[in-house]
Amino acid sequence: MSQIRVALRDALPDASFGEREAQALAISNEAVRELLQQDLQAMSDGLGDEVLVNGVAYKEHAPGTDTYHSLCGPLRVDRPSFRRMGVHNGPIVIALELAAGLVEGATPALAYNVAHGYAQHDMRIHGEILETAHRLAPSRTTLERIAKRIAETAVEQCSRVEAVVRRAEKVPEEAVAISIGLDRTSAPMIEDRPKDAPPKPEPKRRRPRVRSAPAPYDINWRMAYVGTVCFVDGNGEALGTIRYAAAGCDDPRELVEKMTADVSAALKRRPSLNVGIVQDGAPGMWNRTREGLQVLRNNGQLGAWHEAIDRYHLMERLAVALKLVEPDMTDEERKARLKAWTDLFDTMDTAIDYIEQILIKGYDAVPGDNREVLWDHLRFIRNNKDRMRYVTLRRAGLPVGSGVTESTCKTVIGHRANGAGQRWREAGLRGAVTLRALHQFTKRATSATTCPNRAEPTSRNRCVMHTIRRRLRQRRRS
Repeated sequence: MSQIRVALRDALPDASFGEREAQALAISNEAVRELLQQDLQAMSDGLGDEVLVNGVAYKEHAPGTDTYHSLCGPLRVDRPSFRRMGVHNGPIVIALELAAGLVEGATPALAYNVAHGYAQHDMRIHGEILETAHRLAPSRTTLERIAKRIAETAVEQCSRVEAVVRRAEKVPEEAVAISIGLDRTSAPMIEDRPKDAPPKPEPKRRRPRVRSAPAPYDINWRMAYVGTVCFVDGNGEALGTIRYAAAGCDDPRELVEKMTADVSAALKRRPSLNVGIVQDGAPGMWNRTREGLQVLRNNGQLGAWHEAIDRYHLMERLAVALKLVEPDMTDEERKARLKAWTDLFDTMDTAIDYIEQILIKGYDAVPGDNREVLWDHLRFIRNNKDRMRYVTLRRAGLPVGSGVTESTCKTVIGHRANGAGQRWREAGLRGAVTLRALHQFTKRATSATTCPNRAEPTSRNRCVMHTIRRRLRQRRRS
C-alpha cells in the first residue's frame, strides 16, 4: 500500500487538490484494468487443451480474442473456445468466462453494479452516474444489453433462487403475525397497432428522418400487480417486508404462489403466527389471495386467517357518504365526526354497524343522483362488513391498513416504470420490476442469511442477486 501511495504521488504533477484527485482515480483505474486483464490472460493461458464443464469434457476448438467490460475499462484477452468431445458439431463454450465468473461479457463487479442500477433507473442515467464517479463503464447500449439479459435471467431463475433463499431465511423474533396484500397500479405499455387501425399522424419533425420509421404502436396504461408479505409485531408495526411485482400481462396467481410459499415457510418455523389479508376492496384481488391461503388450509398448515379492508380506503368512502348525508355540516364538524368514527373503530368491533345505521337513516333525505352514490357506499359496507372488525384485527397483532402494499406500488412500479418518457414491452417490464422487487427487499438483521460461496451475512436482497449471477453462469455452461 505504501508503494502505491509513493508511486501515485511521484506520478502526479503539482495541481489543485481536485485535479490531483481526478488524476489519481484515472491512474488507479488504469492500474486495476491492467491487473484484471493480466489475470484473465493468465487464466486463459492456463486452461490447457481440455476442460471439464459440469463433468463433461470439452476440447479446444479455435483461438479467439474478446473484449470484456469492467468498471475500470475494457479488458482485451486472447482466449480459445472449447467444443464438447464425442459430439459432432457439439456445443461450444468459452471456458475462461465460466472460470472467471464473467456475466454477459462483464466482470462480476460490473454485472452486480448494472443489475442494481437497472433495478433503480435506466442505463442512460446509470452510465452518467458511473462517469461522474470516475469509472470507465462501457457504452450505454452495452450497459443496456447486460442489464436486460441479467433481468431476463432473473425472471427465469427467480422462483428457484427464492426457494433456496427462503429455506435459509429467519422469522423476526418480535413477529406475532404475517400480513399479506395484493394490489394493482398502472404502467405505460407499448402495444402494436392492429393492421386495420387508422394510420397514426406523423409528428412534426425539424430534421428529416434518417432511418426508416418504426412500426406503428400505441402507448396504453395497463395494470401491473404487486404483492407483499409483511412480518409485524404485536402493535401491527412492520418488521420486514418481502415485495413482489408482475407485469399486467402475467397471471397474478403466480405472484400469489410466491407469497403463499413465504407464508408457508414462516409457519413451518413458527406455527403460532397469526395470518391476515389486509388490502383494498377489489374483488379480483381478494379472490386470488384467498385461493393462496386456501392451499395452506388444505395442507393442514393454516386453520384460519383474518381479513380486513384497508381502513384508509374505508374512511375515504365514509367521508364521501357523510358529506351526502350531512351536506350542511361545516368542514370542521365533518372532520370531528370522522375522527370520532376512527376512534370508534379502535374500541368497538360493532362500530361499522353503528355507522351503517346512521347512513341508512339519512338515505331518504339525499336528493337525486347523490342517492345512487350513497347506495353504492352502503352496498360496499354491507358486502364487506365482516372485514371491518378492526378491534379483533388489532388483538391478532395485524395492521389495520395496507400501507406496505400501497408503498410497494410506488416504490416498485411507480419509481421504476413510470418515469418521464418511459414505455415498456411486456418482457422489458417483467425483467425490470423483478429486479426492482428484489432490490426493494427490506434489509433486516433478523433475516440475514449466509450467501452461497460467501462467509459474511447479507440481506435477502444481496443473497438473491448473488445467486442469480451464479445461476446465470450455470445456464451459460449448459
